[in-house]
Parts: sequence; C-alpha cells; structure tokens
Amino acid sequence: MRKASFGRILWGLGLLAAAAFLVLDQLHLIPVELGFWTIFWTVVFAATLITSLINRSLGGTIFSIAFLLIIYAKPLHIESIVPWTVLLAAFLVWGGLRLIFKKSWKPTVIINGEKVSTNWSDLKAPHKFKAEHVFSDTTSSDNGDNIVISEKMSSTSRYVHSQHLETVTINVSMGDVNVYLDSAKPAGDEVIANVNMSMGDLTFYIPTSWRVDNQLNQGFNDITIDGDQPAEGPTLVLQGRANMGDITVKRV
Repeated sequence: MRKASFGRILWGLGLLAAAAFLVLDQLHLIPVELGFWTIFWTVVFAATLITSLINRSLGGTIFSIAFLLIIYAKPLHIESIVPWTVLLAAFLVWGGLRLIFKKSWKPTVIINGEKVSTNWSDLKAPHKFKAEHVFSDTTSSDNGDNIVISEKMSSTSRYVHSQHLETVTINVSMGDVNVYLDSAKPAGDEVIANVNMSMGDLTFYIPTSWRVDNQLNQGFNDITIDGDQPAEGPTLVLQGRANMGDITVKRV
C-alpha cells in the first residue's frame, strides 16, 4: 500500500476531530455548548486557514482567523465587536501587512538552480517557466523535454518517456506525487529536478544506472534514496525547497 501523504493524514485527522466534537457536544460532555453549525463552520474556516497558510495567502489567513473569532465571540467575550469591527480590523491588518511584508508572501521557485520572481498563481501557468507540459489528471505520460507537475491536495502519477529529458519541475502542496523516470533518457549528463514542495510526499523512480545529487533546501522533511550509488552514469540533481514532507528516490 502506498504511504499516505502528510496532507491527507492532516485533513483526515481534522474531520475525525470534528466528528468527535460533534458527538461529545450532543452528549453535553464539552463545557462550552457548540452546536452543529458552530462545529461545521469551525471545520470550514479551520480548513481555509490551513490551506491559506500553506499557500502563503495573506488575505485568506487573516480573514479565516476573523471568521473564527466571530464564531467564538460568545466564549471569547467579544460579542460587542462582532462582526463589523472584527472584519474591519481584519481588512486593515491585511492591508498593512501586505504593504510591509509583500515579498514574504511570494513563493520561492527555483528553476535550473536560479530563483525566479513569481506569484503563487503563476505555478499553474507553464509558459511562465518555459515548460512544455502541465498535468492535472490522476495518471498521465509524456515525451516532453521539460516537464512541469503541479498538484494541490491530490494524488497523481506521471510517466515520463522523454528521450532528451532536461528538467522536471514539481510544485506540490499537500499532495502525493509519483514521477516515473525509468523509461526516460537525459539530454546530457544531468536531469534537473526543481522541487517546490510543502506538506506532501514525492517519489522518484529512476533507472539503477542513475546517480542522485541532493542539493535541496530542506525543512522538517525526510529524504530517502534507495539502492547503491553507481560510480558513473546520468545524475538526477534535486534542487529547490521541500518543507514538511517526504521525498523518496527508488531505483527500478
């Protein structure tokens, strides 16, 4: 069985917790009476908050917190300032932080070892990165020389059959991606894998004759490279950034 992605586990635990709170609330085992709609909107805005944080959406993060404050105004004793004062304050905070920290909320995208100035919305536009293909299906194959794979909160498998492969750019947010390179051949001595991953699982399948050069900027993630490193052969160069996820390279 394929290992479940970190993101799916997180969302699954959130739904299980919501179900538990709903049952406990109906049994009057929680000191604060919540009710069905309170729990429902808590799950909705908590999910929006998590997604906004992962995508570095300043507006989504601030307004999700604002709506959660509105929902819990009574237990927090802030009924006198909801909803309009809280929403106005959220708008002002959003405007102020956007002016002060505008650059901090942009993605870090590294293409062929160089940092590219871009926005999160650009990750869905393959022409921005001079790539030839973007996939959105669950399973696909491709013969292109420069591949882009973008996944968010889903699982996908990509079978690459290129005979002149140069780069593979992978943008993952709370997703599970499998990249099969066992049928591909590099255009030169190296294939550059540009990884931009947050809370996901990424698995490469490469030929046994390929080497692996890990140059990733890592943060709270594990990288596992199976098999013995050959003395010579084409090299898969891992570049970019990976946060809170797992990367596995398997030789087949």
